[in-house]
Amino acid sequence: MYLMYVDESGDPGVSQHSSPHYILSGLIISQTDWDKYLQRLKVFRKAIKATYNLNQRTEIHTSELIRINKIEEYKRINKTDRINIIKDYCTQIPLMFDESRCINICIKKAEHVGQDIFNLAWARLLQRYDTFLKKDTTDKGIIIADDTNSLKLMNIQRKMRVFNIIPSHFTGTYNAPIDSILEDTFSRASHHSYFLQSVDVIAYCLYKKEYPKGSQKKYGLHLQFDKIEPILLKKASRSDNLGIVRS
Repeated sequence: MYLMYVDESGDPGVSQHSSPHYILSGLIISQTDWDKYLQRLKVFRKAIKATYNLNQRTEIHTSELIRINKIEEYKRINKTDRINIIKDYCTQIPLMFDESRCINICIKKAEHVGQDIFNLAWARLLQRYDTFLKKDTTDKGIIIADDTNSLKLMNIQRKMRVFNIIPSHFTGTYNAPIDSILEDTFSRASHHSYFLQSVDVIAYCLYKKEYPKGSQKKYGLHLQFDKIEPILLKKASRSDNLGIVRS
């Protein structure tokens, strides 16, 4: 059995107040590695506690580490150290999750005018995960996501179990139901899961790579996603050297 933990960056809306992008990152781990990875995460959080005095039970929420909004405990840590927490996390992710794989979907809304961005991004992620399960394993998988539009996602997933029309590499299209993913997606609050917090770091750093802000370049945040390269599922997209799915 495989588990894919999913978090997002940006939002799927198309109003003037919405983000220009919608990113989904999915960290795939085998059930046989789950406990090993959890122990490594605990060791890492103890190191963060020792270095930056951040309580092990405090959620790692990457955007809050940059600009504090709700997490009061972050106010005790200066901004340079908060950014160093992100950098340390990105350094450790490919070491902690050495046998895992990560799928990344990055939808630039301006390139998909008139489309349902939520449907588009999740359909791409579900398809790649199902393909991974079929071609790289002999197992089934489940999905655990940070709180999202569960009802809409359930409808997408159930439809794709029956009809999933995709282009052929040769000519025309064919139906490829996503029948390796069990059950509907399970939703869980990220502050209860070190795994979801890890994916939050990945998704946010991909956002910073794709949309670097001049004022933050001095911190090197736009360079952190590249540290995760060893575990990226590059064959998720043949047109991107990091396997990022963009269309």
